[in-house]
Amino acid sequence: SELHSARNDLRTTRVRHAAMTTPSAGPAPATEPASFGAEEPVIPIADTHNVAGNAVIAVVLFIIAGIAEIGGGWLVWQTLRERRAWYFAVAGGVALLFYGVIPTLQPMDNFGRVFAVYGGFFIVLSFLWSWLLDGIRPDTLDFITMAVCMAAVLLTYFWPR
Repeated sequence: SELHSARNDLRTTRVRHAAMTTPSAGPAPATEPASFGAEEPVIPIADTHNVAGNAVIAVVLFIIAGIAEIGGGWLVWQTLRERRAWYFAVAGGVALLFYGVIPTLQPMDNFGRVFAVYGGFFIVLSFLWSWLLDGIRPDTLDFITMAVCMAAVLLTYFWPR
């Protein structure tokens, strides 16, 4: 991305400057402390100029994360509260493990903001899950809650920064 390129250009300039100003007695001192991991993130951050494409990717990933988290929790609930077979809980644990990975694929690079936006999706998806799988239709206040949550999601995701 452009941000990563700019960081690399700045690092290169610092290293060149250090090499030019360092006496010939030895190698130039390190300009930055060593960091854990590679220079490139494992999951690349999305193109900041493609807002619509990033939004579509984000929504799809939020829905997949919601299905993994709510579905995983529901499967564990089935074992512990509804006396279903043990393998429901195991499948739920696997789904919850996948849920932990899915947010790292988000185009946004701000952990807190990703999870704040996901929180709104989680609330809406929880009501819908309960309605579709358990037959509990949301009431008027539940629908208002879903609308308020989605408004907060839109503000958090699209507010210019």
